Amino acid sequence: MIISAQRFSCLILVACFTNLETRLHRINHCSTISSSMPPKNIKTVRDLIYWEYSKLISGSAVGDRKNYGFIMHTFKKLSEGKLHPSAILRENKKLVEEQANRCAYCGSTENLHWEHIVPKSRGGPDTIDNQVQACQKCNLSKSDKDPFEWYGKERRYEIPRLVLGKYLKISFEAHEKTGTLDSEDMNEDGMLDVYDLGAVFKKP
Repeated sequence: MIISAQRFSCLILVACFTNLETRLHRINHCSTISSSMPPKNIKTVRDLIYWEYSKLISGSAVGDRKNYGFIMHTFKKLSEGKLHPSAILRENKKLVEEQANRCAYCGSTENLHWEHIVPKSRGGPDTIDNQVQACQKCNLSKSDKDPFEWYGKERRYEIPRLVLGKYLKISFEAHEKTGTLDSEDMNEDGMLDVYDLGAVFKKP
C-alpha cells in the first residue's frame, strides 16, 4: 500500500499531537495532590501547618489548593522564612468583612450565631480568631468537632478559606505555646496528619 506524502505528513502530525497530549496529561496528573497524606518531607507539626498554609495560598493565587508545584514552592519559602503566614492573616480580615452576616460554612444568612472553630469544650480559645458566624444548621451539625474532623479527609479541600485560615493560626499559636511545633506525632497514632494539629487543644 502506497501512502502519499501529504497523507504521511498528516499521520506524523497526529502521532506528534497524541504524544504531546499524553505527556501533558502525565504532567498535570503528577502536579496535582491526590493523597490525603502529606509528602515525606513534612515531618513536624510546624511543617504540616506551613504545608496547609501553602495550600491556602495556592488556592488564592492560582485558584487550586491541589497545585503541587505551586504549593511546594510556597512551602519552601515559608520554611526558609522568606514568606510569612501574615499574608494569610491579612486576607482573613478582608474575608471577615466580605462575609459579614453570612454563615462561614454554607453562606446562609438565616439564624446566625458566633461559633467556635475549636469548641471551648475541647480547649479552644474564646477569642475572635477562633470564631466565625454560622447558621443554626451548620452549628448543630458540626457540634464539638474541629473542621478536619467535621469535613473528614475526603472533603478537606471543601473547608472554607476563612475557617481554615483561622484554624491554622490558632493551632500554630497553641503549639508554639506548648513547645510542640517540632512534634512528629501529637496524637500518637503512628503518623503525622491534619488530626495532629488539633491534638494540642486540651479539655479545660
